Amino acid sequence: MRIGIVFHKDPFVPPAGIDLVRLRAIAGGLIRRGVDAEIIAPAKKEGFIDGDIPVFPLAAMEKGRRYDLVKTCYHFSIQLIGKYRGSLISRIVRVVDEQLPERDAAMRGTLLECQRLIQNGAQALIVNNVENQKRWVGLYGRKLLVAKIPNGCPTHIPPIRSNPYGNDSAPVLFLGSLAAPRMIELLNELAWRLRDRCRIHIVGSNKAHMYSGGKPPELTPLIADHGELPEEEVWDYVRHARMGIALAAGPHRFDNDISKIYTYLRGGLPVLSEELIANNHLLAQTRLGSIFAHGNAADMAKKAADLIERPPAQYVHSAMALMEREHSWDRRVTALLDLCQKVLGKS
Repeated sequence: MRIGIVFHKDPFVPPAGIDLVRLRAIAGGLIRRGVDAEIIAPAKKEGFIDGDIPVFPLAAMEKGRRYDLVKTCYHFSIQLIGKYRGSLISRIVRVVDEQLPERDAAMRGTLLECQRLIQNGAQALIVNNVENQKRWVGLYGRKLLVAKIPNGCPTHIPPIRSNPYGNDSAPVLFLGSLAAPRMIELLNELAWRLRDRCRIHIVGSNKAHMYSGGKPPELTPLIADHGELPEEEVWDYVRHARMGIALAAGPHRFDNDISKIYTYLRGGLPVLSEELIANNHLLAQTRLGSIFAHGNAADMAKKAADLIERPPAQYVHSAMALMEREHSWDRRVTALLDLCQKVLGKS
């Protein structure tokens, strides 16, 4: 089986956010299963990532390379498949409609057009959670197979290395993208309220300007912003933090699938998570964390202080084992292969 994975940006360009982490995990997992998988992306030249995952420029779609199936990774990837009309599986993070999410107002027309292309050209759609499964079926019906294949975490993680936080005695980690102005506002408030107890560190990109409709708020100097870092360095920040923070992008559960929770828990890091986050069931599974009321800064600060002062250390090892056993990338690759067989069986 030859599978082409269409990605929306150049995978050779560092650093690696969750989009590239997922791409490498899925493509590499397929190759280890004996699948002839390759990435097609807006890359300047052919090459390999992670040593054995082939990458081809977008021209590969136009030169008649034969694929049994093509998989697109995000909304915009569907616009890159050119004249390909074979078996197609698409994946999107959130299902957009004419009103929701509010933060997608500037890109709504393009996102809706991508969904129309998926509905008309794909045989199956992958989403991260049940909420988006239901939204797609409600908007577009049951023409496509709609499969839930969430993000995951590595089976093996790097050993603990040196502490990147220096002299900070109680580092608190926000990992991932700042995807809404409200996230900055909440982090600033938490940093101020707990300024004598901890310091917040951000590892990820600040994309709030894309959703703000204007200039977003600035981060307080009380917060250390490290930007995006290579994946192997990210684990150092996870393993040495006292707590990880997960914040909602907005007021709708379907728009709040927070992939960083998988990383926190796989690294044994207690999580402070906001209500309306779709992945909060993982905190119930692992008992490694706490949930604060949506938008409630006082509740956030109180529960953050509780986790810092009384960490649930007794659940760390069982949580790490559960994430490895039930939520690994290997499990996600198996689910994808099952879906590919269903699509090819129908084609």
